[in-house]
Amino acid sequence: MIMEYSELVAASRECGKLCQPIASYDGKFIATVSKATALTANAVSQQYKLVIRSSRSLMIKKQLQLPPGFIPKMVKWYKPAAIRLSDEPLDYEIHRIFAANDEGEVRIWDLDGMLDVVSNGIDDLRSVVVVRQINWGSNVPIKNVEWGRSPDEIVVFSDYQVSLAVWSLVGRESVEIYHPKYFTAKGFSFQPDTRHLTILSRPVSEDIISVYGGPLSELETLSTFGLPDFYDAKGFQWSPDGKWIAAYDTITNFQVGIYVPLGGLYRVFAMEDIGLGVCDIEWSPAGNLLAVASYDGVIRCLNTWTFTPTVILKHSTSINTKERIIFVEQPVNGKDFHSKYQRVQSYPVCPPKLRSSLTDAPPKTGFSMVEFNNDGTLLATRFDLIPTTLWIWSLRTMAPVAVLVHVRKIKSVEWHPQKPHLLLIICANSQAKDDETYDNYDLADVGNENDCCLYIWNAEWRNPYALSVPRVGTTFTSVTDAKWIRSIVEVDDRGDDHTLDEDSELDLRAKLLICDRGSFTVGYLDDEQEPEDEDTKVQRLIDGVQQQEWAELTTTSYIDDTFAIVDQRRRVIKAV
Repeated sequence: MIMEYSELVAASRECGKLCQPIASYDGKFIATVSKATALTANAVSQQYKLVIRSSRSLMIKKQLQLPPGFIPKMVKWYKPAAIRLSDEPLDYEIHRIFAANDEGEVRIWDLDGMLDVVSNGIDDLRSVVVVRQINWGSNVPIKNVEWGRSPDEIVVFSDYQVSLAVWSLVGRESVEIYHPKYFTAKGFSFQPDTRHLTILSRPVSEDIISVYGGPLSELETLSTFGLPDFYDAKGFQWSPDGKWIAAYDTITNFQVGIYVPLGGLYRVFAMEDIGLGVCDIEWSPAGNLLAVASYDGVIRCLNTWTFTPTVILKHSTSINTKERIIFVEQPVNGKDFHSKYQRVQSYPVCPPKLRSSLTDAPPKTGFSMVEFNNDGTLLATRFDLIPTTLWIWSLRTMAPVAVLVHVRKIKSVEWHPQKPHLLLIICANSQAKDDETYDNYDLADVGNENDCCLYIWNAEWRNPYALSVPRVGTTFTSVTDAKWIRSIVEVDDRGDDHTLDEDSELDLRAKLLICDRGSFTVGYLDDEQEPEDEDTKVQRLIDGVQQQEWAELTTTSYIDDTFAIVDQRRRVIKAV
């Protein structure tokens, strides 16, 4: 069996709509929101709580009660920095979590009991820190909350681009920074090494990037530089090594600026002969490539020496290749949750193509997914004009290693955080009504409303695999989200392993957190065992026979004084 599932954990559907279950960074815990009935003096009110479970046993470890009237809209675990300083403790051993509503209140818990909580007249318990952002007033709700430069800080974003507040959880002090342009990762980031806070803002008519450093009580601006040649900056990213800041402009101006941390402009990558601009950028994990995705259906990977294209990945709506790398999803009996992939034998292949027009805003010729695997050798992309198709590129051969054509639009993809050969693909089900129409495909005639649209691509398998999640009556009927869970076995810089459960073979498997609207389960994937149906089994036997036949042909033989030399591709390449 390639996939084993834990017991089903049920919750109310209302809680599932508020916050999906979320696993801690190290994969040890899973947090869910649960609803309970609270009795007051005058009436019965609804009260929520955070339930912390073990990801392996799913047993409840802790229950964190929320006050009456607190409706959690955001729940996030602390995620450590990609680079940690040598004198700091291992970040993945820190288990902190917060819950925030949209009225300015954030409640933070330290499950390890390491946080020194100082009471300053704020109503909190020994294990919880409460932050109330009331400076903005009741008419300015909270738009987003993120962890800050360390586990002792959080960043609270207001709506309407008014301000952001950086809060210290130890000293209970905050510093406000005005006019942030975005409340997502496009508009703020941290320098990977020093963890300096970096903000994209637009206080007047020009975009500005500012870098802040120092303790919160003495937070100072280390550098501020404008983007004078940009019309309307859409985002920026630090390189993983912290040497560069890459910013890109709006759709009408194809321009990527490369800046040093102090604000000096190092390079500009621009293309004036292309009508539309950049839709996204992404650094490779090693920081040696910067992928620039544009609205012409091309991804250009820039090197970090000259910031010119080293690799050019072109996407087309008609795929014609000599390599047998295209797989098309084929539903069995009209039900997608029994789908399987079939390798295409005849070319060209024309995947489902969206019907587009010149009035589309934004255009459907961009990219909404550009994802490197964790070692930077593979790149997964989705060209929005053919949204059911996933391209997987090898950055070693500069060519696609697989093209997966699905029945429905791809919703998201996620590489496994520890196994670079594993990719999770999630496709939208038919319950999410799609208002997009296709030129060569009728979406309404395919599938059923309770589809389970999860797929696994493994670089070591012959074919991708469609997961079949068991349904339990009306409790678990349709997958809404799925995420990889990190292994609980880690190795630090000193070579010490941190094993929580050494006796379980399941700990060595890749794990998936699979969510319904009101329940979740954990799936254990045996990625070393290749799934095999009858067609795959027959193909494997044929491959074995062909390998034996070609092995015999490679031996020295003389036929009519002609000697044949056969290469590894099993074809005659030269005759003497």
